[in-house]
Amino acid sequence: MATTSAQLPHATRFTTWFPDFLRKELAPFPGRGAIVARMVIAATITAILIVTFRIPGGAIGVLSAFLLSRESLQSTTQSALALGSAFVIGGLFIPIGSRFFASVPITHFLWEGVSLFIVFFLLRTLTNFLVAINIGAIATAMFAIWYLPGPGEINVELSLWQVLAALIGAVVTFAVEVVFHAIRRSDDVVVGVDVRLQQIEALMEDYAANRPVSPETSRMLAQYAVIGVGALRRELARRNEEAIQRMRTSALVSLTGRAIDFAAALSSTVSDFTRQEQQRAAQLARRIAEIRRCLQTNEAPSRSETPAGTAGTPLLTELEAMVSLMPSVFVNESSIDPRLEVLESAPTSNRIFVQDAFSNPEHLPFILGGTLAAMLCYVFYVSLDWPGISTSVTTCVFTALSNVGASRQKQVLRIVGALLGGFVFGIGSQIFILPNIDSITGFTVLFAVVTAIAAWISTSSSRLSYVGLQIALAFYLITLSEFRIQTSLTIARDRAIGVLLGTFMMWLVFERLYPRPAGDEMVRIFVSNLRLLAELINASPAGTDTEAIIKVRRQRDQVYRYFSEVNAQADAVPFETGPVRAADMAARDRIRRWQASLRTFYLLEAPLIQFRVFGDVSMKSRPFAQMHEKFREQCSRSFEHMAESLERQLNKRPYDSSAPTSLMAPLEAAQADEHTTFSEREEALLRMLRTIASLVDRMQNEVASEPLYATE
Repeated sequence: MATTSAQLPHATRFTTWFPDFLRKELAPFPGRGAIVARMVIAATITAILIVTFRIPGGAIGVLSAFLLSRESLQSTTQSALALGSAFVIGGLFIPIGSRFFASVPITHFLWEGVSLFIVFFLLRTLTNFLVAINIGAIATAMFAIWYLPGPGEINVELSLWQVLAALIGAVVTFAVEVVFHAIRRSDDVVVGVDVRLQQIEALMEDYAANRPVSPETSRMLAQYAVIGVGALRRELARRNEEAIQRMRTSALVSLTGRAIDFAAALSSTVSDFTRQEQQRAAQLARRIAEIRRCLQTNEAPSRSETPAGTAGTPLLTELEAMVSLMPSVFVNESSIDPRLEVLESAPTSNRIFVQDAFSNPEHLPFILGGTLAAMLCYVFYVSLDWPGISTSVTTCVFTALSNVGASRQKQVLRIVGALLGGFVFGIGSQIFILPNIDSITGFTVLFAVVTAIAAWISTSSSRLSYVGLQIALAFYLITLSEFRIQTSLTIARDRAIGVLLGTFMMWLVFERLYPRPAGDEMVRIFVSNLRLLAELINASPAGTDTEAIIKVRRQRDQVYRYFSEVNAQADAVPFETGPVRAADMAARDRIRRWQASLRTFYLLEAPLIQFRVFGDVSMKSRPFAQMHEKFREQCSRSFEHMAESLERQLNKRPYDSSAPTSLMAPLEAAQADEHTTFSEREEALLRMLRTIASLVDRMQNEVASEPLYATE
């Protein structure tokens, strides 16, 4: 049998990996065509309405249609209503503020700075990122209108046209989604997880039957490994669900993503299995089939212990471990005593700002950095009296993603998107196509083709999707900023240069003045999350201590955000070049593997926290309370030890590689003690503790035995 070490996908040189990465990122997958079609239809109809009715500032409206949430009709409706309210508020704020401050240069400058500070604050702290980025788009577009104090009536009129254009985009998108969901009803996240599990199941069936792996299965696994689950996470993040449900689905998505990585590596490196491994593959295929069925019916699959693998099949063992954790995700709220208060926060739909919007100091560097970059653009075009490049400020808003400055390769993607959208499609159409078009039909075809290209790229993983947004942004700013077809190359040139200027300023601020390599940031955030989880494990506030309960909720929200930030940095690592890339890629593979387990731990720990915080004293026997207390102390020490070990490796210092203390042994001893009896509720919690102990033991053994940056 062919065997291999546990190497994961993408562990190749950048020049070898990147062409294959592009091919797989741009390949079709289930559901991609439908999403792209809806984006193109909504954006094209909006563009036709804007051109037909001669609405100035139409780029904002089409961008709204391009960006609006599409994962469910409910979320689209809520996003459209939120966008409408935000546009009205923004449409009133800018003209009123400008009339107070625009007449004097120094107050005009301060008003611009304060307004941009507010925009970037909203980008960072609003729970609905779509609303925030559209507020930023309409606000920065109005800054260009109020560039100099002119006739107030004209400026107000142009500002209102901006609001109307944005509202048209929201209404058109809502109408398109109503029609689509009347025809097709499905959950894109569930479908995305199911099709990935289906490919893993097909792979295991091939191995179990001792037949060659299907080329189609191998191709799809490789494609899903490259694409990742970033699109599923983005859709999940925009949903207005209860936190506990969002957390469970997120954990399932993460486990599925890691399982795909291992399955893709297995299919490309192992040609056949031994008899024993064929039996394991058949059992794994049955487990996946059960999980898929339960995913569709919203039932809980039976739980099983993590199988013990052999030295010859590390990838199969890793895959079995990921699948064995999935049943824990399906545990419903009945596992939490109904008498206990739910510790998770209220549904996100009831909250405008993130919970730590006004208390977390980590928001400030992002807000100040974005404001500085935008103000540098403003000073530049005002000093040169060059209002045509005011698109640079809008570009700063659209490049202000959560992982801005993660790597210089991210900036390359932004520049590539700006060049394609601005110079190739924007100015290229101005030179070669638009002069030969004399009807709305020709313009519609051109617009739909470019939008389709941008939409197709934007539905890639988070490592490439930004290029699609940047193409759309640059093309729309050049083509639709005025209601007529613009054939002046000077105007197109200025807007394209503005896009590049905004991209350059964001690079200058976040890369040169505030540099943070993606690989180092990934490890640093993961270490912070380990320490935060260690603190949460020790938290035992009284159920009546409101302030302490709020603190625990904030910590859990922060842990959840750290998961997203680690993923964002991990997605940027493959684009790094240089001698440290191989080591960073090895660290990325390990961090992603451990994070999948950490998400499951985060999910399982919730009922245990609730039990000790809100449970009655009568619900807890003394033996269980003592055992749980010792378990928590040891678990907290394990997380702290892992954090210290990873941090020392990050700082290029030696670390302790000795075998860690097992968490499972005390639990097995307590359960085997004939003199100790537990209630039914405590037995259920004990089974959960065993799952947690298995997770932590496995993780701390790997941290101790596998150097973070080892490439072999």
